[in-house]
Amino acid sequence: MSKIIGIGMLDVRNISEDLAQEITKIEDIGTLVESDESRVLLKNCEKINVASTIKVPKEINIIIQNGKMKVDRDYLEGLVKSVSIMVNGILTFENDIDIKLFDDKVYSVLLNGKLICTKRLAVAVQSKGIINGKIVNYNNDYKFFSGNFKLTNSFLKSLKSDSKLAFEQLIIIDDIDIKLLKEKISNIQILDKVVMLDEYEDEISPYIDEYYTVNKTLIPQGSGGVQYIDGDISIDDISIRKYDHNVLYVDGDAEIYLKDNIVFDQYIEHLICDAVVCDEKTYEIIKDGLDKNVEVEIIKGKLLNNKGKLILSGNLEEEVTIRNMGKLIFDENLDYEKFNENVASIINYGLIEVPEDKLNTVNNKITDNYGKIMTPKEEKAEESNDDTEKILYGNVAELKL
Repeated sequence: MSKIIGIGMLDVRNISEDLAQEITKIEDIGTLVESDESRVLLKNCEKINVASTIKVPKEINIIIQNGKMKVDRDYLEGLVKSVSIMVNGILTFENDIDIKLFDDKVYSVLLNGKLICTKRLAVAVQSKGIINGKIVNYNNDYKFFSGNFKLTNSFLKSLKSDSKLAFEQLIIIDDIDIKLLKEKISNIQILDKVVMLDEYEDEISPYIDEYYTVNKTLIPQGSGGVQYIDGDISIDDISIRKYDHNVLYVDGDAEIYLKDNIVFDQYIEHLICDAVVCDEKTYEIIKDGLDKNVEVEIIKGKLLNNKGKLILSGNLEEEVTIRNMGKLIFDENLDYEKFNENVASIINYGLIEVPEDKLNTVNNKITDNYGKIMTPKEEKAEESNDDTEKILYGNVAELKL
């Protein structure tokens, strides 16, 4: 008897009867693609930890894409027969696709990620399969721009007059020719939020659909201008010196660690971000320059933020607060005296592996535990497989039987 384990996409639609009888277990599968026939043949097969299952007839071809996939009218019209589309990432259906064409050419959709399409098409796409993730739908006759889009005069010049535009996030912090904007744009739809200089609000807001409901951030100009940062940022005594009386808009979190007695507004006059992580001393330096809506998390020392796999060994020479969102391994060779001295606290959302004789030492530093803590011996026991079944296929991205 055999089993199949650890497959990203497993297509069993054409499985033979002999092979089906040999397989007793299918385990840890991202997507299982079945047909009516295969369901009968595998009715006695145990299926464990299968993220999603979809039924597709044998005669339907499957298009698989990892990453980004854009589908427009030309693409669909070029298909000889209907297909099943499976995407891990971002799937975009352009606004030139009507419902009849979509219905004729797309048998089913399985998406793990983000769907972008018009409001008209959104229901049709959802009715064709499984969407695991975010759905972004925009007005039917608008041109859509994904992500964070920075409006500039050069972009405005490229537009036709009276364009209707939809933006996921629109950033307006550069010098804009308002006369040109009024000539080129008739309507703006904001799906997530708009960030713009407060001096533009009166001129631009009439062009934004339902402006009163839009999530908006208005930014003061600042004597040194505005800088926009897409994503999280870290600021220390050295990196802060590249700013000069700027207003800083961070589309994410800011980790700030200042040792020197710096005059914060000499570099950053105003800071807008989702959240600031800093120590008590740094907070006293920056507090007057923070936007009123910024969340502040005060920690001890620097933040050691692990989102992947991190092995701690040797010496920890400075005070840290550890936030683990991945796998954190405390090595036997770590200086645990220095650990006791310099680790202020540990917040765990992931997996921590620690030597058995150091378990109490590490546990004493954990203030919040939303994950798992184990010794190497326990992890090996979990990973060991007492099952006598032979692994027929394992650890494959895509497998068609």
